[in-house]
Amino acid sequence: MKKIDCVLLVDDSPSTNFYNKKLIEVTKEVNHIYNVENGLEALNYICKKGKFKLHPRPNIIFLDINMPKMDGFEFLENYSKLPKKKRADMIIVFLTTSNWAKDKLKALESNLIYTFLEKPLRMEDLKKVSVHYKNTYTSL
Repeated sequence: MKKIDCVLLVDDSPSTNFYNKKLIEVTKEVNHIYNVENGLEALNYICKKGKFKLHPRPNIIFLDINMPKMDGFEFLENYSKLPKKKRADMIIVFLTTSNWAKDKLKALESNLIYTFLEKPLRMEDLKKVSVHYKNTYTSL
């Protein structure tokens, strides 16, 4: 089965990023795993600006809602304005501690979000997201 090339973790918590990276590494299904601390860095990553010039394009983005500088919803607003070519073959998953019904409803109303998951990332959820990406965007 083909590997996913790149996963981008967008969360301001170093411990959350560490845990998620280790969980993803265990699957041995992803070539590259990178993390950034907020939505602004994530946009710079996707647009290959500054220190992200040579980084691989993310296939899956795990996005927190509550972050400094630019939160998850602000990221989505700016992401939606990017050219379609920059957004192609990419899925975004909200991964957050927010259990507010209004956040979940707002997230799921967006056609940019594949799903809404509560932290911590669990292996079964990671596998579902991975299978969805592979079935949707790669020929196996």
